[in-house]
Amino acid sequence: MKNKKRFMENAIHGIFLILGFITVGCVLLISIYLVLSGIPAIRKIGIFKFLFGRKWASTAAEPLYGILPFILTSIYGTAGAIFI
Repeated sequence: MKNKKRFMENAIHGIFLILGFITVGCVLLISIYLVLSGIPAIRKIGIFKFLFGRKWASTAAEPLYGILPFILTSIYGTAGAIFI
């Protein structure tokens, strides 16, 4: 009885481990795809303007693509979730 219970626990642990690795792998593949597909646009805009630009106006007559506000919002939201 004890061996059967231990076997089931190990089997379920293995299943969750495999599913966790699959999930992490999918997130990595999505991240790599996004970075690779964004490289041409980032080259055109410039890495400094892209990362540290303070305004996102993609539909303006003269488009701006700064993601600093998005980065800071993510950091603040994460910090708030951790410390509050």
